[in-house]
Amino acid sequence: MSRTFYTGVCLLVAVTLTPLGAASQTAERSRTEGLKETDRFVKAGDTTSQAVAAAKLQVTKTLGSYNALVTQPSKNMKGDYKKLMSSMDDMNTKVAEARKTVVAMQTTGDTYFTGRAETIKGITDPALQGRAHERLTGSQKDLADVLEALRESGEALEPFRKELADHITYLGSDLTPTATASLKPEAEKLNTTGAEVFAKTDAAITRANAYFQGLRAQSSN
Repeated sequence: MSRTFYTGVCLLVAVTLTPLGAASQTAERSRTEGLKETDRFVKAGDTTSQAVAAAKLQVTKTLGSYNALVTQPSKNMKGDYKKLMSSMDDMNTKVAEARKTVVAMQTTGDTYFTGRAETIKGITDPALQGRAHERLTGSQKDLADVLEALRESGEALEPFRKELADHITYLGSDLTPTATASLKPEAEKLNTTGAEVFAKTDAAITRANAYFQGLRAQSSN
């Protein structure tokens, strides 16, 4: 065998094998990217649930501080009111953050499902591909329901936050024992509304956690 012929054969083998190797690497990257997208999606879901839970917790704490000032004698009304104002500021921040996080979750979901749909195109068996499409559609609907529940809980927290802030502002305009006593009837109504809002928020968080936990279990298999 001449040196020239041997060199030609080697080049031919290299050219022939390179596309196969590249295709294999592309498929590997695609599969890995799908797993990464699922992880990012689940983590974003956890972050969203945690943000809503943190907002609800802070509203609850602020309401508790408000109740203490209105319903119990205070030896340091100015000091207690300053603490209440600080709690209100945290409440305003966390409720706003929660609402933004829910909106951002929709974009993350779109990215996840787009990637998942692309992966399904690689399934050649019609029956399996159809089943994958059905599961994709079902998961999309479930996410829509989860986000709607979280969105509604955020929309419920917002007017309640405003109402509670109004009560706190009222106290600031007339920080006296008689002013706090005058708020007791409204405080009772406020707490009733709060209980309903908190229950709705807890239900939405539970639903979201169940959905994302299901995806986490699937992705870990």
